[in-house]
Amino acid sequence: MKKLLLGACVFSAGLSAAPFDTCPSKAFLVQGNTATMYGVNLVSGSYTTFAENVGTNNKLNGIGFSVHDRYIYGWDYSNKDIGRLGKDYVLEPIMTSGFPDTNFYVGDVAIHENAFYVYKKGSSLGLYRVSLDANSDDYLQAERIIDGSALSLNIFDMAFAPNENASLAYSVDSNGNLHRIDVSNGTSTNLGNVGQSGTFGAVYFDVENNFYISRNQDGHVYKIDINNPANTQLFAYGPVSNTNDGARCATAPIIDDTEDPTIDYGDAPNSYGTSLNANGARHNVGDLFFGQSVSAEYVPKATDDDDGISFLTNLETGYDTLISFSLSKSGYVNAWIDWNGDGQFQQAERVISEYQGIAGENRVLIPVPVDAVAGSTWARFRVSDNSDIAPQGGVDNGEVEDLNISIVASSLIQNSTSWKTAAFEDLWPQKGDYDFNDVVVRYRVTTSQIGNQVVRYHIEGALIAVGAGYHNAFAIRLKDIARKDVDEGQIELTIDGTPQMSSPLEANRNEAIVVVFADTREMVPVEPGCKFFRTETGCSDIQRAPYPFEISIPLATTYNANIATNSQVDPFIFAVDGHYHGPFVDQNNGRGWEVHLKNHEPTEAFDSSYLDQGDDTSSINGYFQTSTGLPWALIINSQWDHPMERVDMSAAYPDFAAFAESAGAQNATWFENPVPGNQYTISNAAQN
Repeated sequence: MKKLLLGACVFSAGLSAAPFDTCPSKAFLVQGNTATMYGVNLVSGSYTTFAENVGTNNKLNGIGFSVHDRYIYGWDYSNKDIGRLGKDYVLEPIMTSGFPDTNFYVGDVAIHENAFYVYKKGSSLGLYRVSLDANSDDYLQAERIIDGSALSLNIFDMAFAPNENASLAYSVDSNGNLHRIDVSNGTSTNLGNVGQSGTFGAVYFDVENNFYISRNQDGHVYKIDINNPANTQLFAYGPVSNTNDGARCATAPIIDDTEDPTIDYGDAPNSYGTSLNANGARHNVGDLFFGQSVSAEYVPKATDDDDGISFLTNLETGYDTLISFSLSKSGYVNAWIDWNGDGQFQQAERVISEYQGIAGENRVLIPVPVDAVAGSTWARFRVSDNSDIAPQGGVDNGEVEDLNISIVASSLIQNSTSWKTAAFEDLWPQKGDYDFNDVVVRYRVTTSQIGNQVVRYHIEGALIAVGAGYHNAFAIRLKDIARKDVDEGQIELTIDGTPQMSSPLEANRNEAIVVVFADTREMVPVEPGCKFFRTETGCSDIQRAPYPFEISIPLATTYNANIATNSQVDPFIFAVDGHYHGPFVDQNNGRGWEVHLKNHEPTEAFDSSYLDQGDDTSSINGYFQTSTGLPWALIINSQWDHPMERVDMSAAYPDFAAFAESAGAQNATWFENPVPGNQYTISNAAQN
């Protein structure tokens, strides 16, 4: 039965609004509980308001643009039926029959036929078709193609592809799976994952069969190759809403070259992402830009006419360079420099991140990596209202400036130590089991200097063993290096192949203290039958390999090479707050407990009340040693296998006690004379 509406048929002459004049390049986006219609430029993510209210007091959802009559059709929540809009953006209700008593939020107008499809999961619902062809026998009569339990998809919009022979629509579910739906029979095919998840409430096609999805939560627009879903790109930064729905004339290109250009592109070679086909950096021109002005173009310019950025000093490897840029108004600046000359801007090459610039001149100091490749390369600067953007993709407002720059090689000197092993006993101030395997770290230090000035420390190594039940952190102090003289923003720490996002430089210190492993015990969860990590008999085959790490510590203020030597690298352990660490340690003051090498003073964070308890005689004989001179920490400058769990060092290496108690005067090669079977043997490859 047809629903009854007030007034005459909505399509009678004089009542129907005129259709759109053309097939528009902009996408249509409807948002809000009282429907507001926007036009979205998918190239940049910019949008304009077409209608604050389309004439309804409720939502309009599941919209689709018809290439058959150039109207927008959608589900009108106020009437629980479909409606349409012409170029005046006033919603006209349509009377249909056959739909269930519900509201739909997934829909589109087909391209291969003049019909509107809507979908909602649930056994009593499903995929429905309604003919929009006034000459067909089933005009405005809804037919269910398949029920929503047989076709059960967690999707929020769908769009028909223009270059398909069959009646195929596409959508992406909340888990990021791309689905192809054959609306002729209601079957679907999972084509793969696009690598993104969320609520994709607006989806579109362009004439080249590119599929675009807009995520409600952050407005990010992704471009998807439907033949290769893994090839998904962040394409533009669009509007945010929790009630998105979109439609587009799928037979139109996304750029209308009959209108005046509105987009600013970069100028770098296309390998950097410059043209639209390469998802190049681009901005909708407005009132935010570098320098004196910004120009728009249909395609990237062949020449560089940017004027807002200057390098005030040379780009010399290992040194800082000073950059000046002027802004028309306040905005966020992000910048990248291709340091390695590979023709791409990598995320790790971002030199300015979310910098909130002010109107007028801004100056920023950035370090040039010591290993930057000398010669010609490119830099990209972007200013935007968006704080965090990538080197590619479209943005509403702002500007992109690409600069061809030159890097000069400096006379860099690098000095490396041999591989060392640091081993710690964590029962201090008690001697305990004295097996020196509670924390074992293999490492090597390289300093980089220009002339006689050290500009960077580079430390690489691996966590070899954890024989501790207590929670210990492993840290490195750069002795006689002030924290303020470290370029904290440029520190790079990688653990087990994963870059660490937070700064490892300990806060609120005067000394430069770098925490490499915040909790070694948490890193090595207990395996079945093995309580510890690489210290027990029979556990070598089931436990993981050592945890490698690599850290680069650039200095903001250089130090003379006579001060900043490799020997200034001082490894130590400290207790993790909140965990029990024996009878002598306050677990609320774990950070105040440290273990250092014999005769090495603790850091400024150390609590001196821990001294001279148990077996410790620091005040009498020197820091961190017993009355006979035995230490709780060692550095071995050679291949070394640590003792097995609960095997005393003297049992594993009988010459060690005499070496330690004589302050190194006797048995200097104690580590070359082990008692077989008392050590955990590790291959050279595993250590290095």
